[in-house]
Amino acid sequence: MAGNNPEKNNPKKAENEQQQLGAEATDTRVEALRVAEFAKFQPTYYLDEVNEVQLAGYSWRILAVADIDNSEASHFLSVMQKWTQEAETIIPPIDHTEIVNIEDKNTTEATAYSDSTGEKITHVRRRLIPKRKSKDRSMIEDVIVSKWDNDVYARFIPRIDNADEIPFFYPKAHEYAFGYIEIDTDSHDISSQQLIIVIRELSIGSATATAKQKLVWRDLIKRLYKWTVTERFGYQKRVLHDVVVDYKQYTGKYQMLKSKYAEHWVANWPERTDPKKFVYEDIAIASWIICVWEKDCASYSSLIKPTFVDVGCGNGLLVYILNMEGFSGYGIDQCSRKVWRSFGNKIDLRAETIAPYDFSTDASWIIGNHADELVPWIPIISARTPGKHPNFIIIPCCPHDLSGKKIAFPLSAGESKYHAYVQYISDLALKCGYKTEKEFLRIPSTKNVAIIGRPQSNNSETDDAVRDAANMLARKGKGEFVARVPDSVKNEIRLIKAQRRKYNS
Repeated sequence: MAGNNPEKNNPKKAENEQQQLGAEATDTRVEALRVAEFAKFQPTYYLDEVNEVQLAGYSWRILAVADIDNSEASHFLSVMQKWTQEAETIIPPIDHTEIVNIEDKNTTEATAYSDSTGEKITHVRRRLIPKRKSKDRSMIEDVIVSKWDNDVYARFIPRIDNADEIPFFYPKAHEYAFGYIEIDTDSHDISSQQLIIVIRELSIGSATATAKQKLVWRDLIKRLYKWTVTERFGYQKRVLHDVVVDYKQYTGKYQMLKSKYAEHWVANWPERTDPKKFVYEDIAIASWIICVWEKDCASYSSLIKPTFVDVGCGNGLLVYILNMEGFSGYGIDQCSRKVWRSFGNKIDLRAETIAPYDFSTDASWIIGNHADELVPWIPIISARTPGKHPNFIIIPCCPHDLSGKKIAFPLSAGESKYHAYVQYISDLALKCGYKTEKEFLRIPSTKNVAIIGRPQSNNSETDDAVRDAANMLARKGKGEFVARVPDSVKNEIRLIKAQRRKYNS
């Protein structure tokens, strides 16, 4: 019953847990052990040759094998349980997993599959729901986990009538399996455990015919290895997603914006930077921001759309997408980018150096997406803005203080630098009279924490006290702040120095 959910009854407890979980709160001591184990990953691939093994009465083709030290079958089984319940964690085109039926080894009901001499542990029937529901079909699949002597296999079997029903995101196979194998050996130089991927193809080579298919199998054995290692050291959910914005709302928005903008900008990206990283990342961030704003408008029954300024806007794609989706706002960065010209004259992007201690805006939101030295100033700018103080969204990256210099925080045992910086920004926001929320964004970056700041009060006395505190921080920061040298100027300096060295030599 919902009323018995302790998190719902104790929102403060849930909020505290949110502050502690996530990528920025990783225990660095455990992380160091995990990374050391990850470095041992040296798989053997059989993607271009046929190497077979007998299993459950069939001949299977081996695709990949990886030695893994000091692991146990229980670690592998924990990973398989997660992958069975949440297929979307390893198959990106999957939106979510629906569990149709679960039977375990104690179930007396006969199943549709015989595991030969294997001892069945679990049998789960699930439905894979794709993200592109208008284009891709869902599929029923059986996941059977069984034990043969000391070996454990998880078999993934599509429930289809013919091969044409297999969706694009699924292997062209009768079934495939992940395995955990224990090897009898007296040598300390040879691993006694292995992870393996095997497959019963529809035809020889049908699952490894393309470079993309081979890349998928390489990625899967790597994930299997890393997840199993992580289970060995004790799994803690590192990222608590979807706290502010509902998952289905976000993924729906993301798929819509991706279909509108991704293909064009990946194909026509004029910068030297990787378009697949920056285009998809900015689409994801824009999707999440729009969901936040739509949620706010619904909560306050407001028909007025938020306005924004993106400080340190970089390539400006985030500004472009928000503008194209009907939100008024502009972006500022020290230097213009080539891609700015591609956006057209209707997109307001300004090449200016901001003096944050004097900056103000009429926008209702300030965005700081990896805005470097401007990030710690954003709560101060918001609090000092006359009238109704703007809200802000900050995605911190490299740690800077109010002087504009990079800083190194004293860290507690197991604390990461990123966690310390996120806490520093949150503390500044509190001093400036802002309450904060955090969200861990679904973006391809380790710096993925978004901080939402909203004024705690509109009380005039409180407002004056907050502004006084922000002004004090601004005065202190103004005396120390040094703007970052633009990249274009840095490049010119490098060129001049190189020419001088060449001349002197």
